[in-house]
Amino acid sequence: MPTFKIGDLVQLPQKTWQNIIAVIVFYDAKHDRYLVRIGGSQQVYFTAAELAPYPKTK
Repeated sequence: MPTFKIGDLVQLPQKTWQNIIAVIVFYDAKHDRYLVRIGGSQQVYFTAAELAPYPKTK
């Protein structure tokens, strides 16, 4: 069962993407990963463990 839904805002907590906000655009159930759109055109796949809900809750 997916952790996030299409359209959810997420924060990318990895060092490379720290403090970047993105939107979920696709869920790949076969590989259990999410395609997120960063900015206007860049899209990257991440696992649920690599993403955090936005706004980030403590």
